[in-house]
Amino acid sequence: MLEYLDRTAALRKSTQLFISTLAPHGPISRDTLSRWIKDTLIKSGIDMSIFTPHSTRSASTSAAAKGRVPLSTILKTAGWSNANTFNNYYKKCINGDTNFSKTLLSTSVKTPLSQEDSD
Repeated sequence: MLEYLDRTAALRKSTQLFISTLAPHGPISRDTLSRWIKDTLIKSGIDMSIFTPHSTRSASTSAAAKGRVPLSTILKTAGWSNANTFNNYYKKCINGDTNFSKTLLSTSVKTPLSQEDSD
């Protein structure tokens, strides 16, 4: 992530984290980000009948909570105003062999993204 931030610093003219890989490197849409996540999951061998791009939301916020990131930071970053949303719908146990985060982290991407995948 630090490498991405460093390499894209001059291109990111807004506060949006993800930008298009094609000039003029503007902010990407929600649909583009979802497609990038889906493509990465598929190429990583993730079972898309179990996990979806939206699964990354609960996996990342649950991992943050397990890593002792303050709840207020998780809520702000995810755009939630109420802790009940996180606790009721997104906070998942991230232990065990079938959880998303462990599956994703233990699987390597076998093929590089093509130019077609990067838009």
